[in-house]
Amino acid sequence: MNTILRSLCTTVLALGLLASGCKPHATPVTRGNRDGVLYRGSGTEPESLDPHVIRGVTEWVIAAALYEGLAVPSPETGKPAPGVASSWETTPDGLVYMFHLRPEAKWSDGSPLTAADFAYSMHRMLMPAMGSAHAEDTLLFIRNARAFQNGTITDFGEVGVKVVDAHTLEIALENPTPFFPEALYQFYPVKQDVVEKYGAMTDRAAAWAKPDRIVTNGPFALRSWRSGQDLIVAKNPFYWDAEHVRLNEVHFLPYENPSTEEAAFRSGQIHLTFGIPLQKIAAYQKDKPDQLKTAPDFGVYFYAVNVAHPPLNDVRVRQALALAIDRESLAHRILGGGREPAAAFTPKDLGSYLTPEGLVRFDPARARQLLAEAGFPDGRGFPPLEILIDSRDPHRLVGETIQQMWQEHLGITIKLRSEETRTLIANKRLFDFDFVRGSWNATSYRDPHFFLSSWQTGNLYNEAGWSDAQFDSLVQQAIHSADPVRRLALFREAETRFLNEMPAIPLFYSSEIFLMAPSVHGWSGRPFADRLFKSLWVE
Repeated sequence: MNTILRSLCTTVLALGLLASGCKPHATPVTRGNRDGVLYRGSGTEPESLDPHVIRGVTEWVIAAALYEGLAVPSPETGKPAPGVASSWETTPDGLVYMFHLRPEAKWSDGSPLTAADFAYSMHRMLMPAMGSAHAEDTLLFIRNARAFQNGTITDFGEVGVKVVDAHTLEIALENPTPFFPEALYQFYPVKQDVVEKYGAMTDRAAAWAKPDRIVTNGPFALRSWRSGQDLIVAKNPFYWDAEHVRLNEVHFLPYENPSTEEAAFRSGQIHLTFGIPLQKIAAYQKDKPDQLKTAPDFGVYFYAVNVAHPPLNDVRVRQALALAIDRESLAHRILGGGREPAAAFTPKDLGSYLTPEGLVRFDPARARQLLAEAGFPDGRGFPPLEILIDSRDPHRLVGETIQQMWQEHLGITIKLRSEETRTLIANKRLFDFDFVRGSWNATSYRDPHFFLSSWQTGNLYNEAGWSDAQFDSLVQQAIHSADPVRRLALFREAETRFLNEMPAIPLFYSSEIFLMAPSVHGWSGRPFADRLFKSLWVE
């Protein structure tokens, strides 16, 4: 470029006009702001898009764009709002719900979405061969649902799901469950003819849930999925409320490394991150607080203990390990970002539920005493064990901190085994670990049931393989109690039993913390509002 043209460009830019010969390079964010496209970090590569088998946060974030349930959380309040169901009512005893589906609801291929589609999807999720752990938090409140999933009964007609007509679905519950509409936030329908065109009803491989095959019912539909590069969803023209969906596309990019993702955010590659490197939090708090977003996520981060592996089958060892962790230091000094030391397994603010006190604490002297009683004085003779973690932060930092604490306070050496998230999830199912990191967040209803019921014997979310008849009995009594005060007291007794046995070691209460560009609008600041894509827009 010659001197005259360079001077001309300088003048043009100074006036704020972008002539074609001197236009700066447009970033994905600037192009997205113009075209209505949101670029978002997704953390990892999704394991699947089948809503009846997925387990990870990445998958649920993407599913929120592709699918919609009968009820949805209100962006403003988080309370149940109409989704595919325009309305519902319940009988005075709270045992039967009648959902009225929108006649205008359609699948992304333009075909009608009916009550029979939801009934089929409930049948599929509850099939024993499906092995859907997610049913525990969504469908097992339904009459005979648990009996059907565990094979006690084999006729789905005995389950409390009835198609009244094309747009009316009746659901009968085992017990009054006031939060049942919230429990359905993440129960999504699948299309029978599409599922069974590419495999059996209960095929977990989900060959149907691929580009050019998958049919969904949410505000967006899958456009493309390039493994390791991006997953793109486009506005679904057949969505019943498409006129109020302001984004044209959402691009999910799998940044495994939080530092790489943060660099992409700074350089205008993405609008929204999955997380933020711990060492960057203070800088954003100081220099760009408007871009740092936090929200409670009602979650607990823990280490599940494989109770079948000696010496972890000894409750004294499990208690010693739990007592040797300084959670205050871990949550506040090491991690920060709004995390709080866990005082129980259930997080705070679950309505009127009172968690047990004094059972999760830092007491290294008692920890050493218990370890010695178990046959390992000062850690002597303790076998080499491993903590299975994801390959990305903050999981590695948490693992290294626990590793150091157990060495310092108990004299034992623990190794870290780092794997990609998809591999870690597979090894969880195989119980191929000594300790494995876990995190549960109450994305739908906030009740002790969400955190405790999954530890019952044989439950698919029971990541420790733990079994305790007393705990099971207390949880079942709580589930079947019609007295709300007694119900919570029974859950508290069950949690006390759980913490005395310690099949999972609670570490800290988590929080959402991520980066968002100023051009993103519609985020309410409520938990998980960053995945309510129908409400977001960019400009």
